[in-house]
Amino acid sequence: MALASQSNRTNRTTSSRDRRGVPTPLIAVAASMLALGGAYWLIELGRAKEAEPTASAVMDAPVLASTASLAPAGTLTEGKPTPREAEGAPTADAPTTPAPSEEPPAIQAKPAATLAAVVPTIVPAAALQETPPATKPAPAGNGFDAAPAPAQPPATAASGATAELARGLSLAANDPIAARTALSNALLAGTLTEPEAKQAADMLNEISRRIVFTPSANANDTMFFTHTIASGESLERIVRKYKPGCDWRFVQRINGIKKPEAIRVGQRIKIPKGPFSAMVSKRDYRLDICLGAGSERVVIACLPVGLGSENGTPVGRFRVKPGSKLIDPEWRHPHTGEYFASNDPKNPIGEHWLGLEGTEQATSQLAGYGIHGTIDIDSIGHNRSLGCVRLLADDVALAWEALGDGAEVEIRAN
Repeated sequence: MALASQSNRTNRTTSSRDRRGVPTPLIAVAASMLALGGAYWLIELGRAKEAEPTASAVMDAPVLASTASLAPAGTLTEGKPTPREAEGAPTADAPTTPAPSEEPPAIQAKPAATLAAVVPTIVPAAALQETPPATKPAPAGNGFDAAPAPAQPPATAASGATAELARGLSLAANDPIAARTALSNALLAGTLTEPEAKQAADMLNEISRRIVFTPSANANDTMFFTHTIASGESLERIVRKYKPGCDWRFVQRINGIKKPEAIRVGQRIKIPKGPFSAMVSKRDYRLDICLGAGSERVVIACLPVGLGSENGTPVGRFRVKPGSKLIDPEWRHPHTGEYFASNDPKNPIGEHWLGLEGTEQATSQLAGYGIHGTIDIDSIGHNRSLGCVRLLADDVALAWEALGDGAEVEIRAN
């Protein structure tokens, strides 16, 4: 048995070599190793192909980065994967090849960490942060339906009046007509500050002293025209003829006529075109006499006033009540009943009275208010009357002459 076993081993050894004397088992082992090595390198090559981003993936990266459903903007900016993405990330214990049941890697969406590494080289993070949210509504084409813009400060309107004030002041010396228009626009706008309004009023009075209350006629002043007195005419008859809206005494005043009965035939005098109106500023304690209408209205006199105690002077639109203009009127105090005769030097309302009546719903029921003089000169610039507008004796005479029946009077708070 021992010889037989030895004989058999010898035969196997001899038969296991090829013609060159190489044992057959060694050839099999080498072939197996080559096969395993080839398979290994094929697997590694496949893995490398998976890990390498393709050109299409890089080109599509900005589109993916801007798609909120694939990667939220916060993830792209911070470069941190979401919890779900972290669970799917490869680990050291994970298999190096995908399981047969998984989809091919080329079809799977790349993790956000991979996109974050690619996108910054194409779209800066700052640009992504500045992009408005997709939920922000687009503004309307005309802007009316969008969020309202902050309201402009009141200085916007005031700045226009201030500019007109500056222009009027600069023109006053050489072009008083243009200066009067600019200053009137500024003052009547009601948006000047109190110091600015005083500047405008003072300059308007100075301009009127030079071109209104003087016999000289300015050829460029369209608010006036000239008339040559004919035989048999009087100032009163001339005013009735042209109907400028003022009393004939105003024509006497602006022409410097001392004795109206002494006018002569052929004498040329200035006549205002009219109409006349007035504006009272309660803030500034001032009454402005205006000439003209609409956008052509200009201020020809600015007069200081006194007003009602406890804010008793109403605001709104009025007119001079027809038939209410009186000279040296009698008066009875509405609260005490005390009576003052027309020639009484203690008569509180002075020598001129213009009754007012409301012309709008807010003022239509008001009665008893008027414009008048005062014997209490210290009350000018203060609130001491029963609600009426008080003026100094000479100033109320001018207002009485300029404002005829039906003349508009506006009382403003500012």
